[in-house]
Amino acid sequence: MRRWIAAFLVVLALGLAQRGEVNLGSPFGVQGGLRFPLVPSLVDGRVYGGVGLEAMGGGVDLLLKLPLTDLYLGLGGFYGTGPALTLPQDARGHGGLRAVLGTWLNLPLPLLGVYVEVHPTLYLAPSTGFGVGGAVGVSVGL
Repeated sequence: MRRWIAAFLVVLALGLAQRGEVNLGSPFGVQGGLRFPLVPSLVDGRVYGGVGLEAMGGGVDLLLKLPLTDLYLGLGGFYGTGPALTLPQDARGHGGLRAVLGTWLNLPLPLLGVYVEVHPTLYLAPSTGFGVGGAVGVSVGL
């Protein structure tokens, strides 16, 4: 029964998502995710999962779009099975909170977007620490 519920939730998420995303960077290395419009043209939600050389995990972000710009800000949480990809390297952790500071790059590509993000990260488990990561990604959708 759990498999059917999981499969149903995945199909439902794919149907409601506005964009599919793939990025390279923190916290796990290579991540794939879906972006959902929560308040049209103002607030998006994002779910993601990823794998890297040492870690694998997932997380959620709540993203606020700044009107009349390509900038967005957000806050999210993540949890993984290994150390996250951030600097400094001694700031490692499995779970925590992160801020998202991002911008879309203005490329003339239909249905395809490229973005850059910086992630100040607060680790909560297994030890408390602070790190800074970043990501470069490609987003496909409307």
